[in-house]
Amino acid sequence: MKKVLIVEDSVLMQRVIGDIIQSSGEFEVCGYARTVDEAWAKFNKLKPDLITLDYELPGENGIVFLQRVMSIKPTPVLMLSAYTREGAEITIKSLSLGAVDFFQKPSGSISIDLYDFKEELISKLRTVSNANLKPLVTTPQKSTGIKNVEYIIGIAASTGGVKALNFLLSSLRKGIGLRIIVVQHMPRFFTTTLARHLNEKSSLTVKESSNNEPITVDTVLIAPGGSHIKIHPSGNTVVLSDEPPRYGLKPSADLLFESMAEVFKDKALGIVLTGMGHDGTAGLLKIKNYGGVTIAQDPSEATIASMPQSAIDAGAIEYIMPLHQIVKKINELA
Repeated sequence: MKKVLIVEDSVLMQRVIGDIIQSSGEFEVCGYARTVDEAWAKFNKLKPDLITLDYELPGENGIVFLQRVMSIKPTPVLMLSAYTREGAEITIKSLSLGAVDFFQKPSGSISIDLYDFKEELISKLRTVSNANLKPLVTTPQKSTGIKNVEYIIGIAASTGGVKALNFLLSSLRKGIGLRIIVVQHMPRFFTTTLARHLNEKSSLTVKESSNNEPITVDTVLIAPGGSHIKIHPSGNTVVLSDEPPRYGLKPSADLLFESMAEVFKDKALGIVLTGMGHDGTAGLLKIKNYGGVTIAQDPSEATIASMPQSAIDAGAIEYIMPLHQIVKKINELA
């Protein structure tokens, strides 16, 4: 069984989380820690396969421990986060630093009702434990001259997406007519924070989309958590939709990609990045059938390979590339 180190300042929550993990039959708790120093000592001694990490620790916070782990011996980390605006800020920062995923504590810092979410927590642990933590390849991007990308670009991402989007959007340059719409599987609050975080990293303008938001050059629109996003038939704006979740997801990348194919036809460019499940596959097939361009992040590079591999297996993908080559391909289309 895979060993889990629980880093949590509340002894009560240590017990709750530990009970759930021990009952899984897949994981075992190898240790508990309440502070960064204690966590670092037990991490080096016990050599866990994965870590659950709460941000709120006495003294130095959980981010300090996360940075140490990722710089010395990258290990899968699941953040446990409160469903608050402050929790969202911390979570996005953690994901950008290398945490694989997060789990929302249902009732704040002390959530005894976590027992009611046992299956969801174990499922997250299962996903995180299989994460690929290889560092992303970076290469300097040469300018291709001042031209305009004619394509509308849609990007789908889930688990591991914050890190991938951080790399991709910070590598793209303004002034070549980029129009990008992103579906990242996250709740509301978190997508708002994600947009703000990515905007600070990118030369493009990144913002959470509103209903009837104009599609403009040098702009990235992030679908809000809890709403689908689609292209208006005019091709000039996006529409937020309250349709039921697709495959339990809202927003769904399939709805975005399908609308892109219908409106932009062979000028639609769909990209699927890291994530669990198969969202994006059906939409990418539609883009390909309309003559558009489809790209999947190389599954061997993706933090979680399921989403890109699903699209590849379905025959929906024209190009399979690591992120740095996806940047190059977008620039080549300019």
